Amino acid sequence: MKAVAYYRYGGPEVMQLADLPQPTLRPGHALVKIEAASINPVDWKLRGGLLRLIMGKKFPRVMGADLAGTIQAIDGDSDLKRGDAVFGFTPPTEPPGSLAEFCLVPLDRLAPLPKGLTMAEAAALPCVGVTAYTALITKGRLRAGQRVLVNGCTGGIGHIAVQIAKAYGAHVTGTCRTASVPLARSLGVDEIVDYTQEDIRLTSKRFDQILETSSSLSFFQARAIMSDTSNFLDPDLNLQYLIFGLGRKHYHPISANVRRSALLQLTQMVEAGQIRPTVGETVALNDAIPAITAIERGKSVNGKAIFIP
Repeated sequence: MKAVAYYRYGGPEVMQLADLPQPTLRPGHALVKIEAASINPVDWKLRGGLLRLIMGKKFPRVMGADLAGTIQAIDGDSDLKRGDAVFGFTPPTEPPGSLAEFCLVPLDRLAPLPKGLTMAEAAALPCVGVTAYTALITKGRLRAGQRVLVNGCTGGIGHIAVQIAKAYGAHVTGTCRTASVPLARSLGVDEIVDYTQEDIRLTSKRFDQILETSSSLSFFQARAIMSDTSNFLDPDLNLQYLIFGLGRKHYHPISANVRRSALLQLTQMVEAGQIRPTVGETVALNDAIPAITAIERGKSVNGKAIFIP
């Protein structure tokens, strides 16, 4: 099968379009024919060796974790069956990632495809959706009427976070570039700050929840726009921010535990019309490496880039 793989840790140069054996079915897993997949910043951080002590040197490793597709085979007790359309997440401890024609996925990280979503839209949702929900609802304990700042409101995490915040009755301020203002408006952002024209750090407003999704606003910079009860919610695996932020009362590092229960929570919100993923661009697997490299080096994509085998 075709896959975007790497055989050693490193930068974009270590990725290659490889021809790998189809994964072998294991107990507690499903073999999924991939119809659409997406990546997240954590994927290239892991490829760079961020968790090499945990991940070890088992190569090749396939890029990507988010996926949508069709079950080809299944081994385990589940309500899912062969032929079902599903979406889910393959954890980084499982070397066969999602940027491939087939992927082996633990059953507790798969859920039925949400009604009304395409495969591409569903593949855009798992990691960013769970991250946004965990940040605002689980950690931030968001309440109606609170003021939320989403720094990077049209990116992967940001565009879902805006919709979750609005569904819970929050007032949302979002930062984005000029070209993304129409999308921000369509998502329901109450106050849009074009970061090419304004510096959010200079506002006189104070926010109850600040979700940092663009790696451009540190906890210490944000203190000027926080109150004594504000939360700074940080999904970025930035060791500098973690070192200086951990132990601070209002700093909350966010990690996404993408399991079936979380996927079903997102499904409920999708089917209630509260959230819908945005597909910013669609890329064939053959062209994935230059596309990933461009995003990794700073190319902006509204919502998520989706890769199609």
